[in-house]
Amino acid sequence: MASDAALAEAVTRAGACVVVEDGTYAPVTVAADRVHLKARKRLGAGFVSGTVIVTGSGVTVEGFTFTGSANFRLVDTVGSRITRSLFRSSAAEFVQVHGQKGDRNRVDHNEMGPKAQQGHMVQIGRNPFTPTNTLVDHNYLHDLAAGVQGGEALRVGGFGPPGDYFHAHTVFEYNLLVRLSGDAEILSLKSSANTFRYNTVRESAGEINIRAGQANVIHGNFVFSDGLKAAHGIRLSEDDHVITDNYVETLEDAFLMFAGDEKPGNPPPGVPPSGPFTGHAQVRKAVVSGNSFIATAGRGVDFGGGVKPPEDLSFANNLVSAVGGLGIGNAATVSRPVYGGNLVWSPQPGVSGPGFVLADPGLVRGSHGLLEPTKVALRAGVRGYGKFDVLGRNRLSPPDVGAVEASNWWSRPVRKPLTVSDVGPFA
Repeated sequence: MASDAALAEAVTRAGACVVVEDGTYAPVTVAADRVHLKARKRLGAGFVSGTVIVTGSGVTVEGFTFTGSANFRLVDTVGSRITRSLFRSSAAEFVQVHGQKGDRNRVDHNEMGPKAQQGHMVQIGRNPFTPTNTLVDHNYLHDLAAGVQGGEALRVGGFGPPGDYFHAHTVFEYNLLVRLSGDAEILSLKSSANTFRYNTVRESAGEINIRAGQANVIHGNFVFSDGLKAAHGIRLSEDDHVITDNYVETLEDAFLMFAGDEKPGNPPPGVPPSGPFTGHAQVRKAVVSGNSFIATAGRGVDFGGGVKPPEDLSFANNLVSAVGGLGIGNAATVSRPVYGGNLVWSPQPGVSGPGFVLADPGLVRGSHGLLEPTKVALRAGVRGYGKFDVLGRNRLSPPDVGAVEASNWWSRPVRKPLTVSDVGPFA
């Protein structure tokens, strides 16, 4: 196809494979099912204004550029995909996944950035509905400039309690996120049962944040501040979250559990509050295990204090190194914690007693760019938590403390910190 009229007509035919020649085109709406819309030369064809919209199901859009003010939207579609495309426009949001009927859609192998204005690179959900089972993978997201509140690179939900407790089952995996500083939250999970795993975050001012919801998972990620003071690690609020096998190396604030605000009606997990609520809800029944939280200049971990400190926390096999500041803050405020197999190395540990060893793990920089323990932490963890380390290698029994199973040095890593060659349109 080499004209606007031909392109607009071709995408009306169900099952069509539409190959587009180099050039720029007017945006189209793909309402037919099973259409494959593909640039003949990857990134040779594109759009410079408006929104390309997919409402048909089983649709793939592949290999286009979105520049000028152009963007892309999936609406009430099942099994559709935007892949191997470039987003570098002035649109407030690059990719939107909307609609109550939306399910099993995919956003993969795209490059997004630079982006200078407020807004999101990927927004999943629009008031009052969030699509289910969206997969966002192997994307290169980079250079989102600093702005006011509302510039998260990735967001699920974001429209209050009706969306917070909806189980969206979004999966973000194998994405490379670099220099994303549009908001204090790089990723904002404002819904439930989502997973953020196997991603690499670098030099991004902000944090991976479970802002609201229930039963979200953050697992097996690599987070590096690369010397940026405003680059923090993981933060969470609310209920039943699982934080496992992450490697977080920042200057300060590698892991934060927010001090909880009073929630109207004190509802059980997954139930909306009985009245208006815009605060940060109490952390309840979180499982935090097998992580390395390394802060080279300031506070390592904060368990939150305030009105509603965390309760029923399981904190096991974590390595906390904060040689420049406080190891763990507010530990005494946690209600009914379960501690086991943790190692803390700091001039101000901030914690003592069963479940914690205060000692130097002898961290050295390993071949994969991670600080790995050489003593004390080896085979010192408690059993019953994780099967794999951050590199995807088997945990031994008993396991090492921290994200890296250094005792299993002979096993080949399944995963490593991602680079630009692993992600994006040409990976």
